[in-house]
Amino acid sequence: MAGGVSTAALAAAVCDAGGLGFLAGGYKSAHAMGREITELRTLTDAPFGVNLFVPGPQDTDIAAFERYRAELEPEARRYGVELAQPPAHDDDEFEQKLSVLITERVPVAGFTFGCPPAPVIERLHEAGIEAVVTVTSAQEAAIAASAGADVLCVQGPEAGGHRGGFTPLPAEQAQIGLLPLTTLVRQAVDVPLIAAGGIADGHAVAAALACGALAAQLGTAFLRTPQSGAHPLHKAALIDPGFPGTSVTSAFTGRPARCLTNRFAAAHRGPV
Repeated sequence: MAGGVSTAALAAAVCDAGGLGFLAGGYKSAHAMGREITELRTLTDAPFGVNLFVPGPQDTDIAAFERYRAELEPEARRYGVELAQPPAHDDDEFEQKLSVLITERVPVAGFTFGCPPAPVIERLHEAGIEAVVTVTSAQEAAIAASAGADVLCVQGPEAGGHRGGFTPLPAEQAQIGLLPLTTLVRQAVDVPLIAAGGIADGHAVAAALACGALAAQLGTAFLRTPQSGAHPLHKAALIDPGFPGTSVTSAFTGRPARCLTNRFAAAHRGPV
């Protein structure tokens, strides 16, 4: 959970409770990620993972970007901020972060928004690091398995935050729920699976295991914990009975993401 929600304290608490805690590598420098790894190791001796964003293709639609930028000008004035100029490609220091993971011999490396090429996964294996790739379809699962992924994280549409897949999904496929999706992926590949998306209690974990997953991944369920870095307003909204629920939007980043329904998401669709 990038963006400050994931902390070393939260990952350590999960590890010490018997789970596999993860640090978020996205939205921070390789140096900052390395500091968090060091901090986590002062808090627990248990194995843990670090998740990275895989750089996407440099295919920004500048015209769509400029249209959306113009649409957001009133929002910028409302909050007193400056909007970005035409985007420049940013790989989020992917290679530098890989080097940190290998140098630090992190037990597990997770990947979201893409599948690393086979040579990258081979480098991790040479360092004794297992690779987990997030997938949202049986097709993506086959790609990740062919690249050498040790484990696949099958993410259903119920998940909070961004869909972590890397190929366009037809509308009918995008709506396949986690449990049937896990079954479909289980039939397509012979790789251990982690089920993710809308899981918050033991009953949901049991259902995921019954569909062929080896383990379950929880994210939103930890947002209200003392160790979470989520903003107090965010934590309060998660249990506010008057809140209008969640919705899927591309308004924030251009990628589909499940958010707490709010004025901004209702007013904007994202770049089109």
